[in-house]
Amino acid sequence: MSDLICIFDVGTTGARTIVFDINGKEVAKAYEEYPVIKQPIGISEQNPIIWWNAVKNTCNKVARTINLEDIIGITATFLRAAVTIIDKKGEVLHPALTWMDERQEHTAIEWKKDVDLRRSIPKILWVKNNKPDLFSRSDKIIHTDSYIYMKLCEECVTDPTMGIWGILDNNSLEWDEGLAERFDLPIDLWPELHRPGEIIGELSSSAADVLGLKKNIPIITGGSDQQCSALGLGVINVGQAKATTGTGTFVDYVVDHPIEPAGDFPIFSLPSVIKGKWNIEGVYPGTGDALKWFANNFSQLHLKQSQEQGKNVYDMLTSEAATIPPGSGGLLFLTALSIFRKGTIHGLDWNHTRAHIIRSIMESAALGTRYYLQTTEAMGGEKTTELRVDGGGMNSDLWVQIFADTIEKKILVSENKDGAAMGAAILGYLGCKRYNTIEKAVENMIRFPTFKNPIKENSKIYRKLYRIFLPTLLEIYSKKRVTKDL
Repeated sequence: MSDLICIFDVGTTGARTIVFDINGKEVAKAYEEYPVIKQPIGISEQNPIIWWNAVKNTCNKVARTINLEDIIGITATFLRAAVTIIDKKGEVLHPALTWMDERQEHTAIEWKKDVDLRRSIPKILWVKNNKPDLFSRSDKIIHTDSYIYMKLCEECVTDPTMGIWGILDNNSLEWDEGLAERFDLPIDLWPELHRPGEIIGELSSSAADVLGLKKNIPIITGGSDQQCSALGLGVINVGQAKATTGTGTFVDYVVDHPIEPAGDFPIFSLPSVIKGKWNIEGVYPGTGDALKWFANNFSQLHLKQSQEQGKNVYDMLTSEAATIPPGSGGLLFLTALSIFRKGTIHGLDWNHTRAHIIRSIMESAALGTRYYLQTTEAMGGEKTTELRVDGGGMNSDLWVQIFADTIEKKILVSENKDGAAMGAAILGYLGCKRYNTIEKAVENMIRFPTFKNPIKENSKIYRKLYRIFLPTLLEIYSKKRVTKDL
């Protein structure tokens, strides 16, 4: 075997190392969750060293199972809008404020009136205003990608899919002088910009030693997780769409220019990893997390059985949900449209059981996806004929069928559910010149062996449920009750 690409998938709750071959087949994979640190409501910080430690540990596991001489390139995909500062020596001065951190959020909403909602700007200004001594020592403002690239090849770089959360100009995809001046965050504080798929350096000797790899492997810029996921699902043409169901559900629809979303709902216009393309993205947080919450708090017996019998607890829960008819007896389990805000269980009565609640959690993700797909289609002006999906939730046949029935479109399930890593692998092979075009890479590396078509009788039920779901969801969002309030 030869011409392998090594991917580091650095996420919100953990990191994985995955090795792909040139045909898109997964050769090896290892995953490690980050240590869980309890933090006050509204605060979400991560010490960047946990990202690197998880990368090191998983890479060493993978390295022992493959021929290191076969690796021709390294690239990565990253969680977005986790921002911090470093000094001239590259030392981190403050824990990264992740995308879930809500400090300075009210200021960001005020800015929305006349500038884009740049999620990293309020976070870094919080550091500047509250930790002025630290900020005065800052040499660069970095996100997750720049930190990992520095560890790999000592280059402080980023790309537009991450830069958009800072002071990036929508038209030129370069740093914006006006935004830099407006927020007093000079351009020289930001990393050097590169396009996804560019070689930016080689793996240093010190990094190679701790990763268990050979030195001087080319390092190629990857991109942000959801944009990489779109590429990894072959969603590359205008009018195509994908949904990823993991901790939350993300819907991405391809357009050829940025489109300003209406209102203040969590819909973003983001640069694609593909030159000249943009993704309109809707975010429904907490969908997968809700199932995890239910498992941890109300499924102790299932957790014990899963450990004793070597079973997946989520397979056990979804099997239970499969005993309940579509619509969950009118029960709705709604997570909030913004992290830390209050959701609700709507329509509960004494006939509902554990299984109803599990199914309603799964249906909520599909109903939220329907909302965002319809919204992004309206913004883009073209309806999709199918929806491509990935993420851990799509390992469940029941959940895939719920998506098909609710959205009323054909659902294509990728052979590899790690779409973001697959997208990064495509960028890696392009950077190493093993493919000449994105289209050829997509054709050769991505497959959809599984699909589900909507069942008409079920879709009728979900149409009725959606008419209850949408106004309830929008009412929750408009009230914006935060967890610390009554």
